[in-house]
Amino acid sequence: MSWRAFRPRLGALWFLLAAAACDEARESAPEELTIVVQGDRREMEQQERLLHEREESLHKDKAQLDSRIAELARGLKAAADAEQRRRIEEEMHRQQDLEGQITVRATALQAQKSEMQAKKQSIDSDVQQAAQSALLARQASVATREAKLAERETQLAQMMKDLESRGKELSGREKDVALREKAVSAFERQGPPPEYRDPKSVPKSATVEKKQKDLLADLDGRGILISDLPPEMQPFNADIFAARRQGDFPRAWDLLGQLTRVVAKVKVDQRFVEQKMVRLQGARGTAKLSEAQRAEVERLLRDVTAAFSDGHYEQANKGLNRIAVILDANVASG
Repeated sequence: MSWRAFRPRLGALWFLLAAAACDEARESAPEELTIVVQGDRREMEQQERLLHEREESLHKDKAQLDSRIAELARGLKAAADAEQRRRIEEEMHRQQDLEGQITVRATALQAQKSEMQAKKQSIDSDVQQAAQSALLARQASVATREAKLAERETQLAQMMKDLESRGKELSGREKDVALREKAVSAFERQGPPPEYRDPKSVPKSATVEKKQKDLLADLDGRGILISDLPPEMQPFNADIFAARRQGDFPRAWDLLGQLTRVVAKVKVDQRFVEQKMVRLQGARGTAKLSEAQRAEVERLLRDVTAAFSDGHYEQANKGLNRIAVILDANVASG
């Protein structure tokens, strides 16, 4: 796919990512009370339960006393002799004393309930104040984030202009790729260089293998994919493996030397990440992704955009590598 074919898609992508980032900024404000207020409320609820249990117990005791006093009153009327009446009267006095104590307890309980209600009103007032403070803090946070997003959108607009300019440059380079590939093919058909015709100067298999492993480890450590290399150099790694299998170690060594020199010049900078974005956007447009894969790619693209606009190119490159893994896996499974 040429630059002009997917350039509109890339512009739409930047717009969607900026809108998604703005929505996230508006939805990320927390809505919670302070830990102290929450603790006070839980303690008040526990005390209310205890007061309610005490109140029920008092009602039960009062009902039992009323029933007992009524029973004693009936017994007093039916008493046959003075001794029996005396015992009943003493029992009634004791029950009436207990009734007086229950009345005192009920009065104290009512005072505690009034105090509890006053505390609840105080806590509710604290909750409202905390909620108001949290709202003001969220509003200030949203204003700050929106200002930063506006700045980022300005940077993205400038970046789009730069991408358009570099896209024209890439189009020119694409015209040279075919010529370079022909040159590479012609080079690969050549025999070993003269200095390798001396058996003593032919590199050993282990030496070639170690140098290739070191080169691949360097690529992995720097987050550089084979597909990040210039198009004419990308087949070299596979050609090195093929030459090693064929026992053509002089050719493998020479290809390793050329590839090492190219890799040493690669830098993970703004231009590197921009070109990678363009390439992966083209691959993403033709890939058949599942809903889960598509959601993961969109999430990674938001992170990549944020890191890129902040100038964190290595971090953006890592995100692009994860996207490349998803796209490559999709191609392999397809």
